[in-house]
Amino acid sequence: MNSPTAQPGHTPATFSTRLPGRDTATLSSDLLPLCDFLGLLLLLSLAMLAQSLGGLPALPPDHAPAFFQAAFGATVLAPFILYDKRFGELASQNRDFSLALRFGARFVVFGLLVLVFWDVGPPHDGLATQTFVSALSIALLLTAGWRLALSRYIRHMRRCGHMAQHVAVVGAGPMGDRLVRALQRNHPDTIRFVGVFDDRLDHRSAVAVEPLGNLDELIALGRTQRLDWILLTLPVGAEPRLSAITQRLSILQVPIALCPQDLDLDLPLGSTALVADQVAMSLLADRPLRRWDVLIKGSVDYVVGGIVTLLLLPLLLLIAVVVKITSPGPVIFRQRRHAVNGQEFDIFKFRTMQWVAKPPGNTLEQTARHDSRITSVGRFLRASSLDELPQLFNVLRGDMSLVGPRPHAVNMRTEDQLGCEITDTYAHRNRVKPGITGWAQINGARGATDTISQLKRRVELDLHYIENWSLLLDLKILIRTFKEVVGSHNAY
Repeated sequence: MNSPTAQPGHTPATFSTRLPGRDTATLSSDLLPLCDFLGLLLLLSLAMLAQSLGGLPALPPDHAPAFFQAAFGATVLAPFILYDKRFGELASQNRDFSLALRFGARFVVFGLLVLVFWDVGPPHDGLATQTFVSALSIALLLTAGWRLALSRYIRHMRRCGHMAQHVAVVGAGPMGDRLVRALQRNHPDTIRFVGVFDDRLDHRSAVAVEPLGNLDELIALGRTQRLDWILLTLPVGAEPRLSAITQRLSILQVPIALCPQDLDLDLPLGSTALVADQVAMSLLADRPLRRWDVLIKGSVDYVVGGIVTLLLLPLLLLIAVVVKITSPGPVIFRQRRHAVNGQEFDIFKFRTMQWVAKPPGNTLEQTARHDSRITSVGRFLRASSLDELPQLFNVLRGDMSLVGPRPHAVNMRTEDQLGCEITDTYAHRNRVKPGITGWAQINGARGATDTISQLKRRVELDLHYIENWSLLLDLKILIRTFKEVVGSHNAY
């Protein structure tokens, strides 16, 4: 990669316009079990259909049920035994021989287990056994065939540059220069440099990659465009600065790794992070949710959120009518809230206050207990949290999740201070989608944050949720939310 030499103080006008994308190689490894199951299930279904139509030799009536029962068991067993989590990595590295050996060994184990189960099952004749072995051979061709096709597709994607990881380097000193040159030399096809970033103008050296910017520009880039890694290159003794930079960049959904002092890239695999599947680094901060976690959580949001919205639609319509006829103004109140990755969105709530077209000033005034602006109907809706129900549409739009940190209003102040002025970790709560309910809400931190101590506790609970997320935790929060809403007296 031969870019013009960056000049000290140069600020980039534009960045790469590639949007975030999934790691195709890694994702392919996880999708293969699903392909195995669906493909073998389809094969079994077609075999049953062909036999019923006379397209295949008919098995004896007393053998056919055992045959198809054993075949279905093999279909269920195949994804677990044939799964290879390194498939995508090896395919992208053109290691066909290793792929073939690993797949062959797995299929031998799979075939032996299936034949053992078949042999210890109900008595059967030679025709049934021959048919079963033939079916196993077809399964071998089928599973090997789409692995071969997928490995070819992965290599094509790599040749076209679609699988390169987008890397930003922080630290424009001698170490940064050595890292850039070493990665460009050893990994030209797997790494694309976004740029080198450093806040210290007097420490910027002539680097081979543009653009050259500061940390604010890196954060802005990470919020809107693709960024797979942030690599820090800091000298020995820079631990305080390292901690401050990591803390500052952790607001992004991007893993952060520390480059070792020795840039010999043949490092032992004892390190905690691998960039481009090969370069060993020390992982300082990881993504809050991994690829399948995001997919699972998003699927639950859309499925459960859609079902709940349909079930509550009559109640939503009733509340809308009551709000409309009891006070002038729109039924739905919209407010700008902080979203994931530093973005903003319009949250939907049933209006609970007297309508003011243009509130004076830019500072948001939090609702207080016994607030005179709240309508009589609005007071009931807020106390019962029914005013939050329209946020189900935010979930279906993709703005929110069912469970996550509650989104705070833009420019909201606590004791006349912004959240980011109170605690450095305030923005870290926006590393995942905001939620209708969350860990903080079921632990008593519900309602307005009137004091600094309340806000800090809310942030601590939100960060605990992000660091310990699981599907079971989300389920626990949803179950406890109803009890908390019914028994709580903090909402107003």
